[in-house]
Amino acid sequence: MPRDALGCVIAFSGGLDSTALLHLATKADRPVRAIHIHHGLQAEADSWARHCSQVCRALGVPLTVVRVNPAANGRGLEDAAREARYAALAARLEPGECLLTAHHADDQLETLLLRMMRGTGPDGLAGIPARRPFGAGWLVRPLLEFPRERLHAYAQANALRWIDDPANADPAQDRNYLRHQVIPLLTARWPGATEAGSRLAGHSWQQRNVMQMLLADHRRRWPGPSHGPLPLQALWQSDSSVRPALLREWLRNGGWVAPGTSRLERGLEMLLDAGADRQPAMVWGNRQVRRHGGWLYRLPWPLPPVPDPVPADALGESGRDGLADFVFDGEPSPGLWCRAPRPGERLSMPRRPAKPLKELLREAGIVPWWRPRLPLLEDGDGEVLAVAGLGLTTAGQAAWGAGCGAPCCTPRRRADGPDWAWLTPPC
Repeated sequence: MPRDALGCVIAFSGGLDSTALLHLATKADRPVRAIHIHHGLQAEADSWARHCSQVCRALGVPLTVVRVNPAANGRGLEDAAREARYAALAARLEPGECLLTAHHADDQLETLLLRMMRGTGPDGLAGIPARRPFGAGWLVRPLLEFPRERLHAYAQANALRWIDDPANADPAQDRNYLRHQVIPLLTARWPGATEAGSRLAGHSWQQRNVMQMLLADHRRRWPGPSHGPLPLQALWQSDSSVRPALLREWLRNGGWVAPGTSRLERGLEMLLDAGADRQPAMVWGNRQVRRHGGWLYRLPWPLPPVPDPVPADALGESGRDGLADFVFDGEPSPGLWCRAPRPGERLSMPRRPAKPLKELLREAGIVPWWRPRLPLLEDGDGEVLAVAGLGLTTAGQAAWGAGCGAPCCTPRRRADGPDWAWLTPPC
């Protein structure tokens, strides 16, 4: 638990594990509250929420019940429910709070076996992390070293009441099959299997940390900020065995989970080998890595839609539909509009002949995916007065004078596209 943690938030399902965790947390010297995620996937879901309310009321712990509606979307309902659950928990975590989940040593062993069956790499053998940044605070799993049987004994000794989710007994789910069919056979032959799994995860986590430090040192040798786009030079001039690890680490630094080994290796080959005039992209899920010039960018997939025009005096409220903040030193009169470029549009900039706007943006170094989205100001007669990234047009300078400041466009950061905020390549 981080020393500066301001409070604990228990992910409380009402089952054995989270009930034991909640009871233990009430003995700590930090404020405790609980969140119950109501998935609505079982007929008993409403009664489970009532049970959680009763338990929390008896312990004097504030409880928030959050309803989510997971949709499989080709990923499987279990994965969709997990994603919806963690998104809801992250959204309700206050700055400095720690979300505590009740994952234990048996969960760690199940995770390791599942990943091994899927052909995981070295990072996958690190298993479930004991602590990581999460939302506005941290995600902490304080019970990872304890087997399920100890939690069961604790719950019985303290006369705790819990609920049993029938879905946990369904052998059609891989984790349940391991839990009820495979792991009992393993522990009957090797009684220390659970502890061995925890040690393996611990050793792998240490090796992963060492690898991260080495890759960070390797990254610092190349141009560009460590938190932004990745220079192709860092990959081209690295050994072929280092390239996949460097790409994975860069994706992880952006909060992304890298694609599987085969897809990552195929994508890496495409990104490196495509001709200089090409802009290849490696796409998986709702993410893409796109090459432009000598850089790789982490961007959302598909790209955000081009915003509709809005009155300039409403920019403070609209924020360009969440894409960017647009600031202009001039006085935005009611007749001004903010809109995106139009196909084939031509503009005249001060002391320069008229050119296609697309060409002007390219010459200014604006990355291709921002060119059709970059905001410009237009008066009531359809005259373009200013373009973000370029400044005042000839018409704008005539209207406001040469001393008027250029419009400023600041893209908003996106979790699904860490490099969306770059209008131009790093210097």
